[in-house]
Amino acid sequence: MEEKKYRDELLNKIEKEAHDYERDFHGCSRCVLKPLQDNLNLGDEASLKASTPLAAGVAMRGETCGAFLGGLLAVGIVTASGDLKDVGALTDSLASGFRLARIVEKELGTTNCTEIQKGKLGRFYSLADPKDYEAFIEAGGYIHCSKVVGKIARIAAQFILDYQDRKGSL
Repeated sequence: MEEKKYRDELLNKIEKEAHDYERDFHGCSRCVLKPLQDNLNLGDEASLKASTPLAAGVAMRGETCGAFLGGLLAVGIVTASGDLKDVGALTDSLASGFRLARIVEKELGTTNCTEIQKGKLGRFYSLADPKDYEAFIEAGGYIHCSKVVGKIARIAAQFILDYQDRKGSL
């Protein structure tokens, strides 16, 4: 029971940190990855920096959700191997990414930034367009995206902890 309480507190902390990073600093991909790194001891500064251009649907293109990609990077750090010959780790990591995508799709309906924006804000805002970016802010974009970022960070953290539990029991 104590372990469940600790895990719930950890998940709450990761979700809040991710939410607050997105609200205060922006860059959804890095805002998901940073609290996962800090609280689950994953990755390094290079991986955090590398996550940055994935924000806003991959370089502000509205494609795959940057928050999802930040979580996917963390899953890769846990499941993948630096050995390109390790086909087992490749398969495990791809399967893990697939499962994470399914969980996020079940929760949000999609992993597509444009579709998430439409669902939360009623339309897509191109963050690469200065006028659309201002309209995104006025429409409460960072309020809604911060919630998405927090939710995805929590989902990714839960996924990683469950994965580590399964691997630890093998």
